[in-house]
Amino acid sequence: MASDATKIREAIIDRLKDQDWLPVTGFRRVARPQLQEDEIPALLVVIADELETPEDEPNCGEPRFMNEVTIGISYCVGYAPPEELDEQLDAATSGIRKRLLQDPTFVRGIDPAKAEDDPDRYPLFEAVTKVRRGRLYPQDGASYFGEGRIEMTFQFRTNYEPDLDDVLEHVVITARPAGAGPGTPPIGLTIDIPTT
Repeated sequence: MASDATKIREAIIDRLKDQDWLPVTGFRRVARPQLQEDEIPALLVVIADELETPEDEPNCGEPRFMNEVTIGISYCVGYAPPEELDEQLDAATSGIRKRLLQDPTFVRGIDPAKAEDDPDRYPLFEAVTKVRRGRLYPQDGASYFGEGRIEMTFQFRTNYEPDLDDVLEHVVITARPAGAGPGTPPIGLTIDIPTT
């Protein structure tokens, strides 16, 4: 089963592929050391970082965390004067942010039209906590290469329920009133716990 971070990355990819305003020849989910000339313009969408911090008191109850996942989006263009590359990168990175943050299917709340057991009913994340944008021009010379970078940080919760071999189905309570003698019959109570 895919992690929550991977689901967010794949949702970003689904929304950015096949966009006529974002021409892409090469597309990657995993960083590789070098792009070839025939792969530019290229889009890279990777899980850059993931941090889990305790939601409540650490080590109390089942582990529950606030997750922050940073997804890195890189758009690479090349073989044009720096001013032209700058315009292309600005248009692409602005378009990527708008496409993602203005898409209600991406930044949605709970969809009450879907069944409670349908995973599509619930959002992929609770909040976008940070968006960072930058540019990089790693080469000098006769032909230039430019990279527009966007880092988006998403927040959601994770809990790790105990892995139990046995399911608690009943609680049986037996008690006697305080100060009752040994001949006093006990009071019995059985509580059935729903397991579904």
